[in-house]
Amino acid sequence: MKSVVYTDAPKDIAKAISVAEPVVDFLPSPECFAENLGKEKISLNVDKKALARYRAYAGKHGLKYQALMNQVLSSYAEKRL
Repeated sequence: MKSVVYTDAPKDIAKAISVAEPVVDFLPSPECFAENLGKEKISLNVDKKALARYRAYAGKHGLKYQALMNQVLSSYAEKRL
């Protein structure tokens, strides 16, 4: 990942950047989405903007958006729940 150095940020932004902590990317690579485990069909209401982001990302990487969403949920559950 490329590192960016800010030199002319306003004081409040500079302070926020100086105390910020990096967030580790917990999402798997697109190659991991090929794995097919048992599935159960459910109904789920999803925010329109979030769904649009999943569809755009999936389309850009040649993935199925539902498989992408499932993998994100699985990864989060494994690490956080």
